[in-house]
Amino acid sequence: MKNKEDKKTLNAIHERDIEDFLEKLGIKEDFNNNKIKCKFCDAIVNKENIYSLFRESGAIKLVCDNPKCINKMMIYIEEKKKKNND
Repeated sequence: MKNKEDKKTLNAIHERDIEDFLEKLGIKEDFNNNKIKCKFCDAIVNKENIYSLFRESGAIKLVCDNPKCINKMMIYIEEKKKKNND
């Protein structure tokens, strides 16, 4: 039986809602003009390759769907969690 600590929340955005979501974040124009790069590899992030996004020091960071970048993101998030728990 799982306890409360085993539950995790998954926040997701349907691709049909991404434009509105990016507008609310204030990055829609830069995103549509290919001005936003992946935090981990500097590739341009677009509708075809966006994997994730998160806040970092108030800024929005995007991650492309390159498996190496996804892995780096997972490690990065785990390290931040550990640092915040210390």
